Amino acid sequence: MLNILEADQAEFLRHEDSFRTPGYQWPRDPLHTWSRVWEYPYAYWHLRSRAGMAASTVPPHVVDVGSGVTFFPFSVARLGYQVSCTDVDPTCGRDLSRARGLLLPGPGSIAFRLASERELPFSDGEADAVYCISVVEHVENPEGMIKEIARILKPGGLFVLTVDLDLRGDATLSIASRAAVLRVIGASFAPAWPERSIHPADVLTTETGPYPLRVPKGLLRLRSFLRRRVILPLRGVGARPSVPFRLAVEGFAMLRERPKNETASCV
Repeated sequence: MLNILEADQAEFLRHEDSFRTPGYQWPRDPLHTWSRVWEYPYAYWHLRSRAGMAASTVPPHVVDVGSGVTFFPFSVARLGYQVSCTDVDPTCGRDLSRARGLLLPGPGSIAFRLASERELPFSDGEADAVYCISVVEHVENPEGMIKEIARILKPGGLFVLTVDLDLRGDATLSIASRAAVLRVIGASFAPAWPERSIHPADVLTTETGPYPLRVPKGLLRLRSFLRRRVILPLRGVGARPSVPFRLAVEGFAMLRERPKNETASCV
């Protein structure tokens, strides 16, 4: 499966100069970053497992929340999905439209809808599946985003979520705030698969795996040290560790439960 994603990303990168807007701030080679080397195959496996389960002859509709501009929607579309990418950055829509003209997403399709900070641009129950890869922990209101995803998913729809977990307590989704997110998830979703525990020695972190987070070296390390230990304290900000993050990654595959005030119809 990783070989499929490797080939899809290689094709995507070969055409990148023809569609990529200069100044893109995220990794240009996302599959080979510390967490995405696991997150993309994880999401792909679950989406592939559900791809042929739709009863309708219409291709299932999947939403990529916080899509950015990567190869992954093309991999999902090639499973037969109608992929709707959504992001708050309008540049993503322009770049994805150009990329779509160069890369074949079939047998599925790819479209883009511009999102706002608080709402997803989809009607209630419009999506058969949603995936969200390392995005929820970076938004201002993670619980609100989870509720929005629940709103746009059909009952029984698949939700694949991956998050970065802050192990040190000074970055993104902390262990404490994770509990609040899990409560919101539990109100609308049920596990699609039993939870599987991982031995601590096998946990993927920014320091382990095939693509660990790179620590600055030489002059870059000195600049980082001065900024975190000297400049920030002078500005009234507490001194920061020399390594910017210490993160782990976690994934969830869930099914949208029927709202409690909604009764099943009998046919």
